[in-house]
Amino acid sequence: MYRQGLGDSFLVTFDPSGSEVHMLIDCGSLGATTTGVSLDEVVADVSQTTNGHLHLLIATHEHQDHVCGFRKCKPDFHKMQVDRVWMAWTEDPQDDLAQKLVKYKGDLGASLASAARALTSSRTGDAESAALGNAVQSILGFVGDPNAVGAAGLAKTIDEAMQFVRTGFGKEARYLKPGDVIQEDWLPGFRFYVLGPPRSAAALSDLGDHESDQLYHISSGLNTGAAFRAADPSLDKATCESEMPLDIRFRLKSNNPLIAEALKNYFNAGQAWRRIDNDWLHAAADLALQLDSMTNNTSLALAIERVSDGRVLLFPADAQEGNWLSWHDPNTKWTYKDGNSLKEKTPGELLASTVFYKVGHHSSHNGTAKGKGLELMAREDELIAFIPVDRAVALTRNPKDSWQMPARPLYLRLLQKCQGRVVRSDLGWVDDAANAKNKNAEKEFVGMADAKTWADWKKSQQESSVKVQPNFVDFELL
Repeated sequence: MYRQGLGDSFLVTFDPSGSEVHMLIDCGSLGATTTGVSLDEVVADVSQTTNGHLHLLIATHEHQDHVCGFRKCKPDFHKMQVDRVWMAWTEDPQDDLAQKLVKYKGDLGASLASAARALTSSRTGDAESAALGNAVQSILGFVGDPNAVGAAGLAKTIDEAMQFVRTGFGKEARYLKPGDVIQEDWLPGFRFYVLGPPRSAAALSDLGDHESDQLYHISSGLNTGAAFRAADPSLDKATCESEMPLDIRFRLKSNNPLIAEALKNYFNAGQAWRRIDNDWLHAAADLALQLDSMTNNTSLALAIERVSDGRVLLFPADAQEGNWLSWHDPNTKWTYKDGNSLKEKTPGELLASTVFYKVGHHSSHNGTAKGKGLELMAREDELIAFIPVDRAVALTRNPKDSWQMPARPLYLRLLQKCQGRVVRSDLGWVDDAANAKNKNAEKEFVGMADAKTWADWKKSQQESSVKVQPNFVDFELL
């Protein structure tokens, strides 16, 4: 696990027969306040460790904290030999459902970007609206520059990164879907199970079905509202009538001196709390969170099994609840060949055999399922959790201190399940927050366990096969 801050980049090296095979999962970051490790340093180490040869490159989903390095460090990646590229089915340009999702996210993303700009504009002049607009922009920052969101719902920078992974290595990307089981000659002794993302719009997003007319109306309505606030001359009366919440007769502009004089009490700053001028744009904050959650739910989630002993490495990327729960759909089967016979593996069996867990979505409250996720990871004497996070960066995101990564209840349960073997990319081994250098960032975690428990956990950490280095943390599956 590289230590480049709030973002994922994992280099997995297999050595089944004395000949190393290298796999890179993601390369992105939103910043590394704590360690200062850059993406350039990450890519340089990947190149050195692999001798410039990646047998497999995986981009899990279209968020800056997972893929921006493929654009930023494109010249360095161009120098590497990449044999295979895997992506989720949601990135397949030939998949009809994937393209419907792209259109939906594009419509909503562009409208949210417009709404955020309107909420933060000087014309709005409302502190609450400005704060909401900044929050929306912060969330949209996962897709790059929120002021440059294009038709695909992605900023050009992220679209370029995804396109580079898809086509830049001269290899035809393989698009994986749940139920796929991959066991091939280039990596003997290991088996990949594709858990997600689900082929279900409902499972991918709390917004409901992607074809919902109501949701598209909300999307275009936000766009119209943003244009209205900006006094867009291209906005016609018919558009206002169809997409704005109040009849056009009741829409008054305060820059008209006659209206301002007639309604001076209404426009008085002390009466601002009564006004509803911008309230209908406030839905943008909730919709931005749901768009973000939907994109996270398109994460390519993989379980990697070592065939000789059944131990599993779990990499769910940023999968959130809809993705996790879909693994347990009885209609999805993971069937593989074992000699001359066919066998089936269940997600419960994979979770029960998990010994390494790449914690989902930087250990946010909704990035790890409970009863159908962490609680099924039964090998507590071996289980190790790696959290790719920079808490100091997360807490600066807008609104300040609202991005609780790690989330305390999940963080504590991870420590309990792993008997203390929890590693963060910003800190290395997790320690009692009372000993933290950045006490302000870690204050939420003070008192999570007593001194004896921490002593037991520290002993468990020391007995593990984990090594903390300045640029990365290394785990060896013995």
